[in-house]
Amino acid sequence: MGALARLVDRPVARWLAAGLVLAAVVGVAARGLRTRSAAPSPAGSAAAVAESHAPPAAGAAMLGGVPTAETRVSYTVAPGDTLGGIAARFGMSVEALLEANGLSDPDALQAGQVLQLQMVPDHDGPAVRVVPDAELVLGPAYLDFDVRAFVAAQPGRLRDHAELVDGVSLGGAAIVERVAREFSVGPRVLLAFVEARSGWVTGAPADPAAADYPAGLVDPARAGLWLQLNWLADRLNGGYYDWKTRGNRIVTLRDGVILGGHPDLNAGSFAVQRALGFQSTEAELVARLAEVDAAYRRLFGDPWARAAAGPDPAAAPFPELGLPWAQGERWWMTGGPHGGWGNGSAWAALDFVPEGEERGCFVAPQWATAVADGVLIDGAVGEVWLDLDGDGRRETGPAVQYLHLAADERTPGGTRVRRGDRIGHPSCEGGFSNATHVHIARMYDGEWLAAAGAAPMVLAGWRAAGAAEVYDGGLHHTDGRVRTACECRLDGENDVAW
Repeated sequence: MGALARLVDRPVARWLAAGLVLAAVVGVAARGLRTRSAAPSPAGSAAAVAESHAPPAAGAAMLGGVPTAETRVSYTVAPGDTLGGIAARFGMSVEALLEANGLSDPDALQAGQVLQLQMVPDHDGPAVRVVPDAELVLGPAYLDFDVRAFVAAQPGRLRDHAELVDGVSLGGAAIVERVAREFSVGPRVLLAFVEARSGWVTGAPADPAAADYPAGLVDPARAGLWLQLNWLADRLNGGYYDWKTRGNRIVTLRDGVILGGHPDLNAGSFAVQRALGFQSTEAELVARLAEVDAAYRRLFGDPWARAAAGPDPAAAPFPELGLPWAQGERWWMTGGPHGGWGNGSAWAALDFVPEGEERGCFVAPQWATAVADGVLIDGAVGEVWLDLDGDGRRETGPAVQYLHLAADERTPGGTRVRRGDRIGHPSCEGGFSNATHVHIARMYDGEWLAAAGAAPMVLAGWRAAGAAEVYDGGLHHTDGRVRTACECRLDGENDVAW
C-alpha cells in the first residue's frame, strides 16, 4: 500500500465501516493518488453482513447476464471475526474459504481484510412483487410528490421527530427528503418501509425498540432515523442495481439461509426483498413483504396503478460529453467505475485528479468544467448537478453529477452553462475525503447509469471500461489509446487529456 494511507472518498460518509460487505480499501499510495467513493457505511456489529455488489464469479453459470448458480461476494473482516465463523455464516468450509482467498493460515485473519466468497443459493426466494421499478427510483413518478406536506398530514411520530444531522437539527420529513434525494431512492418506498417496520408514519411504535430503529434494523450503531434511512436507501439501491446491472441476485437472510432472486421479480421488488431479508428468517420474509405492500397501499394506494417503465440505460439519450476540465490540461484517472452515491448505487462514477505536485486536501487552482450544455443544480455539500435537458429537475432526463467541488468560486445553481464553462475547483469538500479530486457520474430519469454499462460513459472520445472489482477499469479512446485507473501518476498509464 506504500507510505501513505489509502484514500476513502465517501460521497456521504457519515460513518466508517467495521463489518459491512461491499468494500475493498483503495486510494492513496506512495506513488500518487487513487480516489474512492464508497458507501455510507456505519460502524456496526460484526453481524452486519450484506451481499456485495461485485460481478458474478468467473465461470458462474449465466442466464441473460444473471448468475443462475452462484455469486461472488466480498466480505470485510470485522473485529472479533474468525475464519470458521465466517465460513459457517456463508455456508462454506474453512478449507474452501482458505483456497478461494489464497490463504494458508486460518488464524492469520485481520480486521479490515477483504475476503472473496462464492455464494450458492439454497433455492429461489418468494415471487412477491411489491413495487415497480419507477417507484423505487426518485424519477418522474415523484415530480408531484411533496414529502414534507405528506408527513405533516400524518399523525405519527415521524411528523414531530427531529434529530441532529451534521450538527444541524432536521425534522423527520426533512431527513426522509434528504436521504431520498442523495441516494435517488423513491421516498414513498422509504415511508412505506418505515411504516411497515415501526409504525412511525401514522402512529407511535408499540415496540420500544422501534423508537430507535424505525427501519427495523436493530443495531446500536445505526440507531435513529438518519442512520436507519441511510442504511435502508443504500440497501435498496444495492438490490436494485445488483439486479439490473451487476448480475448479483442473492439474498442472505438473518439466519444465514441464502436465497436466489425469483426470476418473476422485478428490480424494485427484489430491492425491497433484499432489505427485508437481512432482518428476517425465511419464514418471516413473506409476511414482512406483505406488511410493506399493505403499508404502501394504506398510505399511497396501488403502486402498480402509477407504474411506468423504468429508463432503459441502453436507450438513454445523452448528448456527446467532453472531459470535465479545460482543453490542453492533463489530469489523472485515479478511480474506475464505482458507486455514484453510496455502495449500493450503480457503478456510475469515475474519479480524476488535476495535474500538480501538491498532495492531500487543498483547493486546486484548476477548474472542473461543464461536459455539455445545461443548467446547474446545487446538491449536497461539495455536489453540483449539470441538468442536460435544461428543465432544472434532476428527476427527469439526463444529468451529470460533480462531487468534491469547493464552495469558493463555485458557479451557483440555476446558472445556464455551455460545454467547457467553469463550474468549480476540485477539493475534498463533500463527504469524507483526504485527497483532492473530482468524482463524476451520470443519471437518467433519476436512475444511476453504470459508467461501463449498456450505455457507457464517453468523455471526448474516451469510453469508460469496467473490471471485476469496483474502482478498477479505465478508459479506451477511439484512436486506440488505453488508460487504466491506478494509484499512481504515470505517463501513458492513467494520464488523460483532450
